[in-house]
Amino acid sequence: MITEIMLVEGVSDIQLISYFLQNVYGWKFQKDNRYKIKPLDEYEHIETLSKNENQLILCGVGGNGKFAHFVEQHHINDMIIEEEIATLMVVTDRDEDSNAKIGRIINNSFKNISVRADQWINNRITGSFGQPKNINTYLMIIPANESGALEKVIINALSDIVEESDLVHEVVRFIDYLKIGLVPELSKVNKANKATVGTFFSIRNPQNAMRSFGTFISKIDWSKSEYLKNLFLPFKYLGEEKPTEN
Repeated sequence: MITEIMLVEGVSDIQLISYFLQNVYGWKFQKDNRYKIKPLDEYEHIETLSKNENQLILCGVGGNGKFAHFVEQHHINDMIIEEEIATLMVVTDRDEDSNAKIGRIINNSFKNISVRADQWINNRITGSFGQPKNINTYLMIIPANESGALEKVIINALSDIVEESDLVHEVVRFIDYLKIGLVPELSKVNKANKATVGTFFSIRNPQNAMRSFGTFISKIDWSKSEYLKNLFLPFKYLGEEKPTEN
């Protein structure tokens, strides 16, 4: 029985990742987590999954730039030393930053472990009673090889699903048209991507247009996207032995 923690930016990330883990890798929703991690404000979000008696705690830290605050407020560094945490994974948006810059920012949050982009690391540390222990870490930056955030990942995944690709391409063209004069603010990439995702889901499921993002996520068979499978491939090692480097 192991416990793993995944830190992500927000509730939208948790909804997509949770859906994917449940439908592709067989994880199940669980009401509580064994370390009683709970949101401390309206922006944080906690969800727990289980598989073969192993537990994965998904922690939405409340937005970009809030990883250090979450780690401090929830005493994650102390938990790493005192509790039986086997894995810590961080999933964060790339926006326009390099792997090196993002890695430096995230690593500044931790005292006894380090994370590295696209690589499992086995951190050898000392527990609270002086005993040696290991914790595996992984830093996932999304999208993998281009600027953007979660919305760009969703657009790429929708483009990769045959049943959804025509509609998402039409929506992208529509948003591009709006950039010219009507809504110049959409010339900013992240805002255009957000508008594309919102428009797509509203058209795809107009009866749910005023509902939550999680409702839209559940209407798409994300397991059909090879892009998403490749991006989330490291998730297959959650609850399993990791291909780590020391």
